[in-house]
Amino acid sequence: MQIHPAFLAIVSLCLLLNHSHAATIVVSTAGDDNAAGTAVAPFRTISRAAEIAMPGDTVFVTAGTYRERVSPPRGGEPNKPIIYRGEELGRVFIKGSDLWQPKWTKHSEFVYYAVPDESMFTDDACLDSPNPFRVEMASTPHGRNGKPEKERFGYGDPTLIYNCGQVIVGDKLLTQMPFLSEVEQQADTWTFDPVSGRIYIHFGGRAPSQQTVEITTRRRVFASHRLGLGHIVIEGFVLEHCGNNYPTNFWSTPIWGQAGALGLRGGHHWVVRNNMIRYANTIAIDIGSRGGNNESAPSAKTEPLTDADLEKFGCDNRIESNYFVDNGAAGLIGSGSERIVIRGNVILRNNSLGFVGNKRYEHAGIKCHGIRDGLIEGNYVADNPLNDGIWLDNQFPNTRITRNVIINNGVKGIFLEMSDEDWDSAFVDHNIVLGNDLNQFYVHDASGSTVMHNLFANSPAESRNGQGAYIYQVTARTRTYHHSLFNNLFVNHKVMMDIDYPSHRGGPQRLDHNVYDTSAEQRVFLVNSFSDKPSPWSPAEFIDLVDRDLGQSSTGRDSLDGGNKANLTFDQWRAFWLSHGLRNDEHSVLEKGMSVSYEPKSHELTVFVPFDPKVVGSQPSEVVEKDFWLRPISKSGNASPGPFQNLKQGMNVFRIWDGLPMLGTGDLPGSN
Repeated sequence: MQIHPAFLAIVSLCLLLNHSHAATIVVSTAGDDNAAGTAVAPFRTISRAAEIAMPGDTVFVTAGTYRERVSPPRGGEPNKPIIYRGEELGRVFIKGSDLWQPKWTKHSEFVYYAVPDESMFTDDACLDSPNPFRVEMASTPHGRNGKPEKERFGYGDPTLIYNCGQVIVGDKLLTQMPFLSEVEQQADTWTFDPVSGRIYIHFGGRAPSQQTVEITTRRRVFASHRLGLGHIVIEGFVLEHCGNNYPTNFWSTPIWGQAGALGLRGGHHWVVRNNMIRYANTIAIDIGSRGGNNESAPSAKTEPLTDADLEKFGCDNRIESNYFVDNGAAGLIGSGSERIVIRGNVILRNNSLGFVGNKRYEHAGIKCHGIRDGLIEGNYVADNPLNDGIWLDNQFPNTRITRNVIINNGVKGIFLEMSDEDWDSAFVDHNIVLGNDLNQFYVHDASGSTVMHNLFANSPAESRNGQGAYIYQVTARTRTYHHSLFNNLFVNHKVMMDIDYPSHRGGPQRLDHNVYDTSAEQRVFLVNSFSDKPSPWSPAEFIDLVDRDLGQSSTGRDSLDGGNKANLTFDQWRAFWLSHGLRNDEHSVLEKGMSVSYEPKSHELTVFVPFDPKVVGSQPSEVVEKDFWLRPISKSGNASPGPFQNLKQGMNVFRIWDGLPMLGTGDLPGSN
């Protein structure tokens, strides 16, 4: 018997009004949304359970695939969260895609087309279109310059347009091409014609009628329409396929707001743990409160936000023990987070669409704008192509990046940008940062970090930069100074240090008790002229300036970048800083012969040190009190450099990851 929707609404209202104790609401692919939502009579959709879930309730979702956008209408309360729990990670899927079984028309030998019905696209809250195939990408991926770049910068092909749709055939995400002629030449590609509405797919010789084809029909997968909900727990789900856009200029362009497949939407006191988010078109998860709002105003039935609600926006969230893998642009991204904890996550192979170039800056393994009192701890961030590992931007006071493993990412390991703080405002400590393509620790237009007890190693020999640490000014927004680098190991870099001249927007820096893998005659310590934008000196003026600081005329004649960087030996480096009243690297040492290697399968890090680490001495800290293994650090000035206090002379082998198992593309938790 079909039950009238009005009756269901009355029943739901009664449940809400009479809810007096925590309940478990059960969802199953064999359920019925007209049922009671119990174990013996489960609902069919998570959305139906969300309609009636009240503070303290648990929505328990059994194994299966759920094709819906889950948009909770309410949050929980302190000590009474609403919990959304999948039965077992790897067995409960929420997808932003639907199966598509059209009547195919042959275009050429291997290319077929069909037109999706507009009724498939039900996620209609966005300001632009519910159909991701009809939403142009805000910036062009794959390193190409198309219509967005032509409109902004005057270069690029104005006919080259990517959209936010996705096509999946047999569980494989196919590659979008902007032109049909390109699809005709390459298997497993597709394109969309906005005039005819056709999707063309190159099936590579396979019969399309015999393939399982999915297309993205939703812009998001799990995100409330209401901003600022609190006290929600999400655990045990695989979220995949999502027609979201790249967040170009998200702060000024609402339709391009930061919108992950999973979105906190300014929420507070959320716990997101033990999930996998993969194959989002761009962003896996948005975590902040100021990332732009690309959705229309909440329903008139929704209570308006109060001042108390606004004060909680983006506060006290925990993102723990999740997989963020194989997404088009970013893993975690957010603007405006207070007291957030990002811990124990595995972040692999994001930026699969290859966003690179002007106005493709809003991605990384983890990227946080305006994070305050945050903790980014114990994450594994690796192999993200053309991506930075961890990037903090636009103020990050009292935030700590600690005990992370950041390996083989396509740009920089740790990136700090745009802050104007005094000494010791943010702490970067006990991280293992290896093999990232451009540099391992990078700062521009930012101040106030303390960088202690890290291992920065193995900048690739072919890197165009290859610095262990690179600090300089690129705009006139803020200053770049007040950085402290203490007790770090710098191993196998073309350049150990590259720091801006301490004047103009540059200024004092503090360095000591570091160990550098170099020899006394090597010129691997650079002072760069980028202390303002533009540089205050011509190349010749700059080299003469450094020569005068050193009281000699031999320094800058061996210079880099046409004279924009003075290339110094270690003794000259120390003398240079002393000429500015700074006793930098006074107790640091050179130890040629150190080596670092890492085996990803076993997670074994091998570190060879030809010296006794205890003889280097150390700069103590009241904040940094425990090492990578959470062992106490000596405050008496004899702590070992680097992340491990059990580092010894000779060969050291450390297993540095015992968290979530690593997974290859297409693998699921529990599948091995």
